[in-house]
Amino acid sequence: MRTHEVIDIIDDKPTFDVPIMQIWSELKAGGAIKTLSPLEYITERQRAWWKGILLPALAEHSGDSIEYWETRLKLKVLPDDFQPDRVVYGKKVIDVVPSITILGKKKMSRLIEGSVNHLRDERLYGDQYSWVTEPDRELSTQHHTNNKGTTDGKFQ
Repeated sequence: MRTHEVIDIIDDKPTFDVPIMQIWSELKAGGAIKTLSPLEYITERQRAWWKGILLPALAEHSGDSIEYWETRLKLKVLPDDFQPDRVVYGKKVIDVVPSITILGKKKMSRLIEGSVNHLRDERLYGDQYSWVTEPDRELSTQHHTNNKGTTDGKFQ
């Protein structure tokens, strides 16, 4: 199910980015509707860009897994926030890195900006990741639009 932005409130009723009948047509029995504050909406969009656009593009480009890039960038950019937890699994001890859902908008912005800066560091990667750019700048401000950033800075 897609997320639909509230454009305005008129006579105590929301106006969405698509007609309400289209939204209702997407509902399924057993599903739910979740209401997000403007801050939560921006944070959700940031997470969606990082996990849905950046990490898959890096995995496809490098041949490494999405999990590899997720762990690498978390530990390089925000190591204090992503200290691994040790989990005992049978006879093994596994390090588990926390999810990005622990981050709010400001730290998510720092993770995005830091990831892009890390990848564009020529001392580490040369120009191998020079194609990586930050998403729609609106994801790091309080005002936002429906633009969806891509790894090359273009919008869909």
